[in-house]
Amino acid sequence: MKDTLFIQFYGKTKSGWFDLCNGFSDTFDLCKNKGDFLWMEHEQDYDKWYDKNTYGTRLLPIQKGKVYISASYINHLFQAYLWAGQYPDINFIVGGPVAAERYSDKEGWQSVHFKVEDQLPPNLTITGRSIENLFDLPEFSGTWKLTIPETIPEDSKVYFSYTLENLCYWKKCPFCSIAQHSMEHFRIRKQLNLEFKDMTFAGHKIVRLNTGSITPEHIQKIIPNLPQNNKIEYRYFMRAAKAETKALKQVINQLDGNIPATTLGFGIEFPSNRMWKYLNKGTRMTEVIETLKICMESGFKVNANMILGWNNLIEQDLYDLENFMDNLSQNTVTTIQLRWLFAHPYTKIYETYEGIQNTIRLGPFNCGFNVMVNDEQKQLNLAAADIIKAKCQVKNIKLEGYKNLKKGQL
Repeated sequence: MKDTLFIQFYGKTKSGWFDLCNGFSDTFDLCKNKGDFLWMEHEQDYDKWYDKNTYGTRLLPIQKGKVYISASYINHLFQAYLWAGQYPDINFIVGGPVAAERYSDKEGWQSVHFKVEDQLPPNLTITGRSIENLFDLPEFSGTWKLTIPETIPEDSKVYFSYTLENLCYWKKCPFCSIAQHSMEHFRIRKQLNLEFKDMTFAGHKIVRLNTGSITPEHIQKIIPNLPQNNKIEYRYFMRAAKAETKALKQVINQLDGNIPATTLGFGIEFPSNRMWKYLNKGTRMTEVIETLKICMESGFKVNANMILGWNNLIEQDLYDLENFMDNLSQNTVTTIQLRWLFAHPYTKIYETYEGIQNTIRLGPFNCGFNVMVNDEQKQLNLAAADIIKAKCQVKNIKLEGYKNLKKGQL
């Protein structure tokens, strides 16, 4: 075992497939030449992230040296923090999505996903730089590769990422930590070789095309070239706006309807024109309905994300919500994921909503808070939740998150 490790995390989801946080795939050969890869299993149950007992059994095979960690979630960062205290002779360098989105203040670059509220161990460095940048190499200059953890059976479903870029071109949603600030380090993949097509893994592959929101250019250049077979599918986020919909139509026509198996993620948030203006969504009801209809007719699955917990709803918003749901054709939306509004540090929501007294912390990291609303707004949000549930039953839409939202917030 070398004295340099590159740690990636993975875990089995409640759905039975394995989430691979493969942050070093873009630099596979570089990392392999400098040290050893180590897959570390992590807890997928969000509630257990905040249980200290979750982390006590994960030991490292070295006592000194250097460890690079790709942290996709805040629990990965907290594990690195605990290791730094446990292994004082190891220098820990933590990057990845949870560290990469950062902003600059008088004290330097700070992550937008959390606030550090206590002094970090001297052997723990959190960075927004890429591995290529750390080793003075051009971005995406290596060949993308991924080896599946040996503990995962060959007939499993695995979910992994292929990075297009580490930014969001829209950058206007007030609740989004990615969107609010400039990046310390930009990465844009210019050569799309789609190397995952050569993977020898016999199981089912779910490929997340990583970008904050896929652009019309991405749609036109990438989707027609995606490998297709019965053991691969794709997921990515898209805005339901005119330019994206136009590009999607062109690709559907180009492929003559033979589209790759894909689940598109849409940030619907709260479907009323007034709320979309408040949230800077840059789209309108007619445009969104058209986009979702095109997706349904052409065979795309749709995962719609909706948020409750707003402190400014009016009765008209509920009518608009009901109208939106009524205008969806049967099976237009595959799944609606419903959640309560969360205030990430350094976002406009964090600065303007109540609830900071209930801040969620993981060690020295302030993760933000679930927002609080007054009784009048609580009733409006409750009514919205019930409308969504009733309409999902009518429209044959799978609804996720309703029970947790009702139990935890409403």
